[in-house]
Amino acid sequence: MRKMILCTVLLSSILLGDEFGRDFANLTEKEKKDLAIAQKWVNAQTTTIAGNDGKVVFLFGESMPSIVTAPVRLTNITLEPGEVIKDVQIGDSVRWVVSLSISGEEPNLTSHVIVKPIDKDLQTTLNIMTSKRVYALNLISQAKEFMPTVAFNYPGNIINTLDAYKKKMKEKSEAKSFNTAGKDVDNEIPSNFDNLDFGYTVEGEAELKPLRVYNDGIKTYIQMPKNLKFYEAPVLMILDTKSEENQIVNYRLKHDTYIADRLFNKAVLISNVGSKQEKITITKKSNKANQEIVENVLYDLTLKSEIQ
Repeated sequence: MRKMILCTVLLSSILLGDEFGRDFANLTEKEKKDLAIAQKWVNAQTTTIAGNDGKVVFLFGESMPSIVTAPVRLTNITLEPGEVIKDVQIGDSVRWVVSLSISGEEPNLTSHVIVKPIDKDLQTTLNIMTSKRVYALNLISQAKEFMPTVAFNYPGNIINTLDAYKKKMKEKSEAKSFNTAGKDVDNEIPSNFDNLDFGYTVEGEAELKPLRVYNDGIKTYIQMPKNLKFYEAPVLMILDTKSEENQIVNYRLKHDTYIADRLFNKAVLISNVGSKQEKITITKKSNKANQEIVENVLYDLTLKSEIQ
């Protein structure tokens, strides 16, 4: 009799799903919609730049970064200086080894999360809870290839820089000294277009989008729409392959054209802040044969500007 009752309960569960008749094998329409929102963020392309010593630098919060690891290799996840780890949780604690470490001196101690898979072709997720934020990361293991170190750029730091820059530009514009400050720029825009390099791509959607980008071998020129106002102009930041962080390059606005005092492989124009932020990415097109030469030139120019 007891066995019959048990069989009846099991049969009912299979047929109905549970006591409410829910079929857990299939999601409801609302659950599908909610899942799509999460998957859109998980699968979104990440903004990354190359840091020192092969470091991969992600923009925090833009999407769910995928960190590539390998067996018998350590991957160092470096957090923001001063950030304190509160907890670490990993989906697969059997086949992944996680340890914590600290570098630096007070008050800017830097926390590190070290991860290592015990086999290839693994995948799991890692959550790092800190005193400032929560990191949601995707971990992948390959046979040999891996990322030795990863780090993050933080939107709050960029927004603070953007706000300070906007305030400064508005003050200059209202003082009517924007175009005359520093040095004469009337003759800075080249007139000989035969020797100019227009090999750039412009990606992104924004109200103020460059019409064309070119360089004369020394400076880079970004021509914007005629309706550009100085205090509304986007901030130009360089994503240099030899730099660990976004850098505001030395540049001026002459009428509708940005004049940057150097060449670059990749840059962004950032407008507004928070949810209204707009971003345009400018990338230099170059073939594999001259890529190393271009990077060496950029690095030399960076060193010269730092010395000056």
